[in-house]
Order: sequence, then C-alpha cells, then structure tokens
Amino acid sequence: MLSALIFVSTFLYTIFMAFRQGSVYIFVLYQAYYFFNPPTKWWSAYIPDLRYSFYIVLSLLLITLLKWSSLSENKISKIPQFRFMVFTAFLYFCAQFYAVFPDTHMIALDALITVTILVLVVFKQVNTTKHLDIIMKGYVIFSGYMGYYISQFGRVKNGRFEGAGMVDAPDANGIGAAIAPAIIIALYYFWSRPNILSRALYGVVGIYLGNALVQLGSRGAFLGLVIGGGIFLVFLFFTKARKKHQRKGVIALVVAAILGLIIVTDSAFWSRMSTIKTQDIESAQQKESGSTRVYFWLAAIDMAKDHPFGGGASAFIYYANQYIPSNVDTGKSRNRAVHSTWFEVLTEIGYLGLMSFVGMLYYSFITLKRSARCLSASNRPDELARVIAIGAGLLCFIVSMTFLNRFRAEILYWFVLFTAVVYNLYVLKNSNEDLSK
Repeated sequence: MLSALIFVSTFLYTIFMAFRQGSVYIFVLYQAYYFFNPPTKWWSAYIPDLRYSFYIVLSLLLITLLKWSSLSENKISKIPQFRFMVFTAFLYFCAQFYAVFPDTHMIALDALITVTILVLVVFKQVNTTKHLDIIMKGYVIFSGYMGYYISQFGRVKNGRFEGAGMVDAPDANGIGAAIAPAIIIALYYFWSRPNILSRALYGVVGIYLGNALVQLGSRGAFLGLVIGGGIFLVFLFFTKARKKHQRKGVIALVVAAILGLIIVTDSAFWSRMSTIKTQDIESAQQKESGSTRVYFWLAAIDMAKDHPFGGGASAFIYYANQYIPSNVDTGKSRNRAVHSTWFEVLTEIGYLGLMSFVGMLYYSFITLKRSARCLSASNRPDELARVIAIGAGLLCFIVSMTFLNRFRAEILYWFVLFTAVVYNLYVLKNSNEDLSK
C-alpha cells in the first residue's frame, strides 16, 4: 500500500511541478513510471489501470511541438551522437522489410522509435544545468525505489531476485544493468552536495542500490560498476581542477565504499562473482556444459558474413542453430539469444548498423571529453565531476550490456541524452564551435 501511495504522490507532484517550473518534470514522471512499472507489482490493484507511459510521452511531444519556436536554442542537428542515434533507428526501420520475425521486429521497432523520439523531445526541454540536475536526480531517486523494492524481497529464485523489473528489463541481469550506473551518479551527488541531509539521502539511496545489486547477483553489472566507479574515483583524486581537501574526501569515499561493500555482500554473492573467470569460458566447450557466450558471439560473426544487413529483431535466435558449433551444449534449445548488445546489433541490422551504433557511443564520449576540457579550463570542479560521473555511468552500462541484449534499453539512451545536454550546455552555448562540423 505504501508503494501505491508513493506512486500516486509522485504522479501528482511531478504534474504540479511541470506546471510550476517546467515540462522537464514530465520526463521525471516517465522515469518514475519506468522504475515503478505498476503492472508487475503487487500493489497495482490500488491504482487505475491506464497506459501511463503512452500518455506521458504524448504529452511531452505535444508540449514540445507547441513550444518549438521558443526551444530553438537546443539544436538537435548540432549533437553528433543524435545523428547516429537517428540513423540507427532508421536502419532498424528498414530492417522490417526483411525481418525473420516480422511481428517481433515491429514490437522492437516501436520501442526503439519511442525512446529515440523521447530523447530528442526531452533534449529540447533541458535548457539549464538545473534541468539537467532534475532529470539526473530523477534517474537516481527512482532507481533507488527499485533498490528499495528488491531489498524488501531479497533472493526469491535460484539464489537471486527475479521478476517485477521494468518493461524492457524484467530479468535480474537487465535490472542490474539499469541500476548499477545510478550508484555512480548517487556517489557523485553524495560527494558534491554541501548539505548534510542531501548527502544522507544519496547515501541511503546508494546503500539500497548496492544491496539490490547483491540480491540480483548480476556479474556484468558488478563488473561495470567496478570499472565505471573506479574510473570516477580515480579522476576525482588526480584531477587538477579540484576543491579544497578533495583528495581526502575521495579517500573517505573509497573507505566508505569498501565498508558498504562488506556490509551488503555475503558469501553467496562472492561465490557468484568468483565465476567471472577466463578459464570457465575456455573449458566450456570441452565440458559441453552449456551456454557459454563466447561461442554465441563467434557464431554471430559467422552469421553476419551471410547476412550483412542483419535479419531484424531476434534474428540470431532464428539462425543460431545453423552457426553454433554442434559440439557446444546449449541446453534444451539451440535457438539461443546472442547475449551481447554488440552482436545483437550486428545480427539485427548488420555491419552498417553496428558502425552507426558505435558512432553514437563514440561521440557521446567525445562530447563529454570536450565538455570536461572546457570545465577544467574554467576551474569548475563540481560540474566537471558531474560530466565524469555521466561518462563513468555510461561506461558502466556499456560493460554490462557487453554480456546482455540491451540494444533498446531505456537507460542507455538516457545516458546518451545526458551527454548531449552536457555538450549543449557547456560547449555549444559557450562557443561557436561544434563537433558536427
């Protein structure tokens, strides 16, 4: 019942704030609904059964169209990663004409087109660093709700939390990939907020998220967090643009992170994490014990040679039996998912699609680098740390998605949005130069 009250309160508050302070709060409502995902929760019977996400996206689109002339400062055409994002969506649209699973592909295409439009529309609304803070905090806080929900139930199946995830991430690994980057963003806010209550809030959120990651037992998400979070902390320690006593603060953060890790983890978690070993992959074929992903990836490369333009959504599942070596045991079925976003893109929209997808991510980091350079030159350590936190969060997700099919994941495109907003605010609005030239 408490969760239902939180959902209703969030809905009413964000609508109120949208009228009072700006339509960017409608995207916060979308973020809330994404993580609440009422249809999968036990408390859904207490709220009206409506197509909330559809009406939220439609509202944002209509507002943007009505205010288009006043939103001319945020030029989509000047954001290079957006060009690749739109082209990737276009290639996915073209793939519907030869998709091996037409109905499945249409559902996937709808999801990709929706998130692409959503990102572009929200970008037009975000005009200030305050707006950026609002949508970043929305991601962290509502990820925190997911962490709270998971912590209530703990491990429910096969030693992991399962079920009740988001629409595009219903399983444990998908949830883990979605919330792991939020820990890095929460760490940034914990470090940067001067107010003790604010720090306490993000500290609690971080603890819930960390505990949830333990209950989920996602090895890819944990690996992504270690790499992304480590890079963020190393940057804070060594950067020349820093605040007074920053290095001491970073050391304290590291100590706190280690203590938190000790508190929330247990032997079951470390036992699962210890299976991230190269020798497991190398011996899998000999043991014929199963679904080792490396052999799926090699099969995807072979498939791409015969299908250079891909085969639409879930194409690898359709063709897997033809390309996975017969001596690799895949369990009950040989029609398996490829378990990597890179090879998912390759098998669904081919070589050109993969290059476009990589281009989107490449320019996301290039624009962050350019933004960081500007902020470092003007000695703005807090905002510089935010840029690095976004980059570290995106890297965290990229590491996670390397072992999962997350091509159309909402969180991936939210981070692309964050990088675009940063570039627009710190570079384009302060310079006549842009990377699209």
